[in-house]
This record gives sequence, structure tokens and C-alpha cells, in this order.
Amino acid sequence: MPRSSALHSPWASTTTLAGTELLVLNADCAGADDPTLDLSAAARHGNTLFLGSDEGVCLERLSRDPAAWVDHRRFPLDAILDLDASGEADIEGLAEDDGWLWVLGSHARTRPKVGKAGDDRIDLSVFATLKDTRPRCLLARVPLAPDPDAADTMRPVRTNGDRRAGMVRQTKHGNRLARMMNDSPLLKPFTRIAAKEGGVDLEGIAVAGNRVAIGMRGPVIQTYAVLLEVEIVAKASGRLKITGPLHKRLLELDGLGIRDLKRDGADLLILAGPTTGLDGPCAVYRWTDWLGDPPQDNTVVRRHKPDRIIDLPFGRGDDHPEGLVLLEGIDGARELLVICDSPAASRVDPGTRGITCDRFRLPVKQNG
Repeated sequence: MPRSSALHSPWASTTTLAGTELLVLNADCAGADDPTLDLSAAARHGNTLFLGSDEGVCLERLSRDPAAWVDHRRFPLDAILDLDASGEADIEGLAEDDGWLWVLGSHARTRPKVGKAGDDRIDLSVFATLKDTRPRCLLARVPLAPDPDAADTMRPVRTNGDRRAGMVRQTKHGNRLARMMNDSPLLKPFTRIAAKEGGVDLEGIAVAGNRVAIGMRGPVIQTYAVLLEVEIVAKASGRLKITGPLHKRLLELDGLGIRDLKRDGADLLILAGPTTGLDGPCAVYRWTDWLGDPPQDNTVVRRHKPDRIIDLPFGRGDDHPEGLVLLEGIDGARELLVICDSPAASRVDPGTRGITCDRFRLPVKQNG
């Protein structure tokens, strides 16, 4: 007889939903990659929601109305940044800070997809080849400006007054961040491994002025997730420059890797899940007063244990939580919208291209 999952599941019970939100992604893709099933990052500025996809090089924008997030518009990043759009940027992190939208690519090496429908053979010479990381080595920020064609809505632009879009300069083999990871004795072995197989795979970005935190879905080292922190300054041209060392911070997240980051005031919210492509437990953690806890040393580091505050549902072959959005709930309560890559069929309305996403109440912090 089948066993009761409630009695025998090794995972914690999922947190009760506070509600759902509908995202309608109905812009004409005009032959470009359809983001509907590949959302991988999110950030909000007021009533404007920005989304990233792990395919292509576009930002998706939605505006909030009383019933849903609507008025989908696409913004090609190569029209805003001096970016080569011939490869996918694999956008895995978005953050809004002081009117800037920060954009993070995975910086990952990937293995080519092999095998055709009806063919069970794999060419090992092709399978052994890892794709170049350069297109995915994207770390940029773009200014936001009011959209004259959409009330109470922001748009990403190349310039806004003295604010200029810019990025960490891409080089033949990546960028400065990629080189710093390759120069790190801790991370170097993982820079030559494919993502989802234990290799470098950046997901999630949080920003406070010049201080930038970047999540690593992979590697998880022993059982520790790795959070990177750097200081970034902008030149007059808008180009971003990493100053100082690459700080590596070790987090106890129950063996999970980082899927997204969101600042909530001084706190850092961390979405965590399996580092590989397997289905498994996903949860949200809170690092209380992250802002007041900057890196102290680059050689001897503390083990950080953020509080596990929300246990998320996850699917089997679908429903992979990838993005977090902070929302205002009823009676001033804070809520968290969770956006999934490969959403389950029950979440998707093919006719309207709407996606239903779960909303959770953000627990009140305990004093002391």
C-alpha cells in the first residue's frame, strides 16, 4: 500500500499561501524566445515589475492593475547596453536600488543539449564540449525613467540625465568577476565544470549603494552555499568597475544553493533550492541585518546561519522557484511573490499567456 506523504515525507510541510498573483506575458515575441516558461529573475519598482529569462537577452516589463500584472512590453538589452546579443545572457538576477535596475547573468558554462526525439544515442565528443561563458558574463545596471506612454510605469533606458547604463566590461573569456572567481583557490576548481553539475552558476543579486551581493546556485561546497560580495563603482561613462577583493561568505542553507536574493530594508532574503537540475525542497531564508554585517576578512570567515522562514511547494519536473518579489499585503503586512521557471501546466493559461504565481506572508521578525 502507498504510504501517506503527510506522515512519511522527509521535507517540512509547505507554508500556507496568502494568495496568488496573475502575470500576463502577451507581448508579441516576433520569433524571439518566449519567456513564458523560462522566467528566472524578478525585481519591482512601485507598480512596475521587471522579469528576466534564462533565454535570450531581453527584459520583460509588466504594470500592475487591480486584477493582474499586465501591459507586457519587451526591452532588448543590446539597445541599452553595448552588448553582443548573438548569445543568450541567461539572466538570473535582477535588483532595483535607488532608481537603478541591476542585471546579472549566470556566468556559467553549459553543456550542449544532445539527443533528438526518437534517437537514444549521444555523441560523446559533442557532449564533452562546454559552451563559452562570455555571453553569460553579464553584470550591469541601467537607469529607470518614467515611461511617457504608460502612466505610473518605469522603463529601462540608456541615459536619464547624468545617469548612464553600464556594465562590467566583457573580455574574450568573460569579465573581471569571472577572472576573480578563476583566481580564487576556493572557487577555481568549479569554474571548469558545467552549471547544474556543481560548476559556477550565479543566481540572485542584491545591492546597497556600492555593495553588491551575488548568490551562487553552484557550487555548494560540502554543505555550504556561497554568497559573493564585491564593491562596484561607476565611471563617468557608466562602465562599472569592481574595486577591492572578492569576498566569499559561507551560508548554512540545509545543503541548498542560492536561487535568488532580495533586500528587505537591512535584511537579506534568500531563495534556496537544489544546485542541480533535480527536483527537491525550496525555501526562503532571512539574514537579519545583513546590511550591518559586512565582510570582515577575506581569508578567515564566519559560518552564517540565516533563519528558514518559508517552505515552498515544488513540482516534479516543473514548478522550480526562481524569483522573489516583495509586495505590500493586507493591513500593511509584507508578502513575498514567488515566480517559477518551468511552471506547472495548472499555472499557465495558454490562451492569455497568463501565469499564476504564489504569494506568501512574510513572517514578522521575533525580537531578540
